[in-house]
Formats: sequence, structure tokens, C-alpha cells
Amino acid sequence: MCCYVIVTVRSMLWSLLSITACLTELAAFMSAHWLITSEMKIPDSNSTHVNGLSSETTMIRTIGLFLRCQQVGNDDFIRMSDNCRVYAHSIGEIASPFWTATCIFMATAILFLLVVALFSVWALCFRNLGRKSIFSISGILQAIAGLLLIFSLVLFPAGWGSERVQFDCGAHTGAFNLGTCHIGWAYYAAMFGTLLSFFCAVMSNQAEASTGSERVENDIIDGKNPVCAL
Repeated sequence: MCCYVIVTVRSMLWSLLSITACLTELAAFMSAHWLITSEMKIPDSNSTHVNGLSSETTMIRTIGLFLRCQQVGNDDFIRMSDNCRVYAHSIGEIASPFWTATCIFMATAILFLLVVALFSVWALCFRNLGRKSIFSISGILQAIAGLLLIFSLVLFPAGWGSERVQFDCGAHTGAFNLGTCHIGWAYYAAMFGTLLSFFCAVMSNQAEASTGSERVENDIIDGKNPVCAL
């Protein structure tokens, strides 16, 4: 089988966005910045006492699906904390059953998005997988991944009433009530990746149409390889 490298603006944009959606969800899943506690003041044991008073250092905690971090000082909120640990070494140790479901749904969605990311590179040379269009298969997988991610985004706040979250965010914390904490960048990144997944699912049809256009077919007949078109 002869491999024709076909590159169009729409197919290339779809490929790049598909890879971006996968990486975004993976970064969010692995991050500890799903929840961020309010600032806490702790005495600085290394400071010198002035007028009998010691200086204080700001500390915040960040909570992920299976990570928990502690940041001291004014660290960048995106940077991984210096003091992080995996608090859940098994599914049963995750803070809430709702978060367990979130992890399962997200991991499955990321797996689908990873397959699509590989397909998007494969699609530069081959447009079919067996008798099915690789773009159509990818679009279906991206739509399924988007639905799984929606379930994840809804289930995550349902687990805020767990004891572990209440320890960091206050006793008044409950389902869909964050107490003294606030949502971190990882949750917003997961939302962005979800929207991007649905956008890519719709765009896959446009990518398929662009690679099967009359101009591309004529360039293939003329023996051009690679084929570049709008």
C-alpha cells in the first residue's frame, strides 16, 4: 500500500487540538491543584524574635484526586509544590467514592484521547482503519471521552463532603459546598479539555472532508507526495 502524506489546514488543526486535549486532561489528572485551601499563618521557627514576636510564614495546601501538597511561602500556584505525597496508594484510599468514580472516568477518557492522538498522527498517511474512516472513529471516541469527562466534572464536587476534604476546608464543607477552599487550576483545565474534546469530535468531520476533497484527489493522481491543501 502506497502511503500518501496528506496535510490540510483543517486536518492539521484537528490533529494539534486532539493532542492538546489529551495532554490537558493528563496534566489535570496528575495535578494536585484541584482544590486549594485558604492561606494559613504559621510561626517561622527560623526567624529572629523582634520585641518578643516572631514572624509568620504563609502556608497553603493543595488537594488532588490522589495527591496532597503543602506550599510554604509565596510559590507560584501552578508550580508543583516542594512537599507533595500520594495519599491514595490504591483506589480504596481515595478521599471519596465520588472521587474514585472521577478517577475511573477520567482515566478511561484519557485512554480514548490518547488513542485518538495516535490516530491523528496516523491520519497524516492513512485515512482508513480497515473499512472505517479513521476520522469518524476518532470523532466517536472523542465524543465518548467528552461524556466521560462531564461525569467526572460533576462527580468531583459531589465528593467535597468527605472527611479528608473537611479536614482542609472546614467542617462546613459538603457536597457542592467548598467551605474555606477554592477550586484550583486543574479543575478548570479539565473543563477546557472536555470542551476541546467535543470540539474535536465535531471537527473530525471537517478534517475528513478536507483530506478527501477533489483537489487532494487530483494531486494524488498527478503523483504529488506529500499533498498539501487548504
